[in-house]
Amino acid sequence: MGDFMIPKTNKPLPFNWWFKVVLALIVFIPPYAQIPFSPENTTAVIASVMGHPLITSIGWVAPLAKWVLLAVVVVSLIMTNESAEKVMLGYYIVVLIIVGLFQNMSFTTAYGFVWLIGNTVVQFIVVAYCLYDLINRKTVIKQFRSKGRLWIIPLMVFAFLMPYGVNDAGHVYPAFTISVLFNEAGVTYCMITPVLLGMLILFSDGVHPPTLSVISYVGLVFGILNIVTWFGIRPESWWMGVLHLPLLAISIFGLVLSGKAKKIRPSAFLR
Repeated sequence: MGDFMIPKTNKPLPFNWWFKVVLALIVFIPPYAQIPFSPENTTAVIASVMGHPLITSIGWVAPLAKWVLLAVVVVSLIMTNESAEKVMLGYYIVVLIIVGLFQNMSFTTAYGFVWLIGNTVVQFIVVAYCLYDLINRKTVIKQFRSKGRLWIIPLMVFAFLMPYGVNDAGHVYPAFTISVLFNEAGVTYCMITPVLLGMLILFSDGVHPPTLSVISYVGLVFGILNIVTWFGIRPESWWMGVLHLPLLAISIFGLVLSGKAKKIRPSAFLR
C-alpha cells in the first residue's frame, strides 16, 4: 500500500483552480454607491467611475505618472542584473495601491460617491503577492529573453501610448495626437499592467512563477471583462476594446509562461 500513501505536493495558491475562481468572483462584488441603483444598471455605474475616476481629478498627476512609468522601464533595462526587480515590483506595488483605490472611486452625478470595491480588493491581492516577492527576494531579474517574445514590445508601446479620444456623444475613438504623451495611461490599471507584465516576461527566467501567475491571471480577468464590455455591451466605443487587447494578449502569454516554469523549474518555488 506504500505506493498509495505518497502525499500530494502542495501547489502555491496562484496555481490552484479554486483560488482563480475566488479572484474572479471578487471582481463581481457589487459597487458601493451613495445613491442606490438597480443591479441592471451596474455597467452604467462602473462606466461612470471609469469615465471620471478620482485619480484624474488633479490635472498634473496623469502626465507625471505616465513619464514615471516610462522611467521605470528605462531604469529597469539599465539595471539588468543589478536589482532591476526592486524597481519593477516596487513601482508596481506603489502604483497599484494608488490606482487600486483612486481609479476605482468617483463622485458621480447620478450615483453620488461610488467605489468599485471588487476591483480594489483583487488588485490589493496582487499587491500582497508582489510585496511578499519583493521582501523575500523571490524574483531575481536575469538575462533579457528576446527570442519569440519581441512581439510583446509593440503591445507594450501601444498600451503606454493609449491613443484615444472621446467625441461629443461620449464615445471613444482612435486618436493618434500629441495627447498620447500626456494622457492617463500611467494611472490606468489596464495600461500599466501590460507594460509592467511585458517587462517581467522579457526577463521571465528570473521571475518567481507564482508572482507571474497572479499578475497575469488578474490581468486576464480584467482583459476579458473589458473585451466583453466594449465589443459586446457598449460597441459604440469599440476602440476602448482594442486598447485592452495588449492586456489580454500579454496576460495570456504570462499565464502560459508561469505554467511552464512551474513544471520545468520546481526549484523556483523553494528559493
